[in-house]
Amino acid sequence: MKNALKIIILAFVSGLAGAYLMMRVNPTPVREVIREVPSFAQVNYAYEDSEEGPYPTEEVRSAPADFREAANRSVHSVVYIKNLQNNRRNVSFMDFFYGREVPSREVAVGSGSGVIYSSDGYIITNSHVIKGADEIEVLHEKRTYRATLVGADPKMDIAVLKIQANDLPKIDIAPSSSVRVGDWVLAVGNPFNLTSTVTAGIVSALGGEANAVRENFPIEQYIQTDAAINPGNSGGALVNTNGELVGINTSIISRTGSYAGYGFAVPSDIVVKIVEDLKNYKVVQKAFTGAEFVDIDEEVAERANLSSLNGVMINSVREGSAADQAGLKRGDVIKRLDNKPIISQSSLEEVISAKSPGDRINITFERAGNAYATDLVLENIYGDTDILGANALSEEDFYFSDYLGAELRKLNAAEKSKYQLKMGVRITTIDDNRGFMRRLDLKEGDIIVAINRRFAVDPKAVAEFVEKYYGRIYFEVIGEDGRQRTLTYQFN
Repeated sequence: MKNALKIIILAFVSGLAGAYLMMRVNPTPVREVIREVPSFAQVNYAYEDSEEGPYPTEEVRSAPADFREAANRSVHSVVYIKNLQNNRRNVSFMDFFYGREVPSREVAVGSGSGVIYSSDGYIITNSHVIKGADEIEVLHEKRTYRATLVGADPKMDIAVLKIQANDLPKIDIAPSSSVRVGDWVLAVGNPFNLTSTVTAGIVSALGGEANAVRENFPIEQYIQTDAAINPGNSGGALVNTNGELVGINTSIISRTGSYAGYGFAVPSDIVVKIVEDLKNYKVVQKAFTGAEFVDIDEEVAERANLSSLNGVMINSVREGSAADQAGLKRGDVIKRLDNKPIISQSSLEEVISAKSPGDRINITFERAGNAYATDLVLENIYGDTDILGANALSEEDFYFSDYLGAELRKLNAAEKSKYQLKMGVRITTIDDNRGFMRRLDLKEGDIIVAINRRFAVDPKAVAEFVEKYYGRIYFEVIGEDGRQRTLTYQFN
């Protein structure tokens, strides 16, 4: 027994000695680990040269911004929005036959964010957040309100709600025209049903400057940011370091549906314009110049003999339009609007989007290498300067055909009542110098009621039908004098 114990102890000691000897002869490599300095503790040093090496000077840069005050000023102005929709599944005989539960009282719930625009209960959100809602609920600091829809602009993805409340903490608003690439911003919203979450980032691009990204995004006027925006952030606030609203968060570009570094917001200048129009008129008062524009690339510049790619070129001017009356012509290059530099079509549209029909803008442009300036009074979608009512047409109700050289539009409510029609397409302009329409006996102001006994409903459909048709064709037309006539042609 004693011999066995001696052998065990000897073996243990020998093992320790062997391990020690191996470590001395062939030591195990050690991987150096450098500790990461927390981001809030990092500083940037400005070094001065010396014989002993670089040492930090007394100048130490502070953190880029203190977001606490901005968050505190804005977070109380952001609300949580619920989109309640009645279950629309039809009940069939098979539900009763198989004993399936009838979902008669169930609702589908969508959610998003909103921003308190005024202390008396006006709320800004995205149009897609409340789309299809049967009921809308607004939750703010443990209180729930029923909301009514004041109006929406689906194209810019902005909607306005109204709740019955007073003394709400409305958000302060800053002009988005002052926003620059590289500015620090906060995104405030309710992602994944989390209440009043704040994320920070910078302005990555502006709509007038990011042509590549704009191809993937339906809204051309926007602020792009890398602040984390996730599902539920839609309709929330994008604020500057003073806690002031500079945009309404609206969308992300992501393959997964979650944050991937590309978030977008509608600029506050456009948002305020839309909100005020919807409050006062129930419809957005969109302004137009009466001209069509194209961005200037190398091909356009070479063809037009331009020395610069900045600005936008006028591609066409409608006769009698605001642009025509201002003296603008095809080939002119717009350089500034109200003294704001125009570098692309998107930057031009951003300026126009914040205006109303009847507003006067100053235009600086170049023609044949010479600089000129003129004033232009913006028009509405009908070509005059009147403020429109809730039954006004939208841009989608108009269509211009290059092949026909004509612009067509749907009838508005007043025209339908005047001519006792349920539908029809009006010819608003015909180009006297080009296009197929000028070869026909149709006139500006004529209403196309039917073609080959098919009612004319949609301007684009009418134009495309005429463009592609071969053979005998019949137009049922009503003139401005109210008289109806039939025009017959043979298209070969």
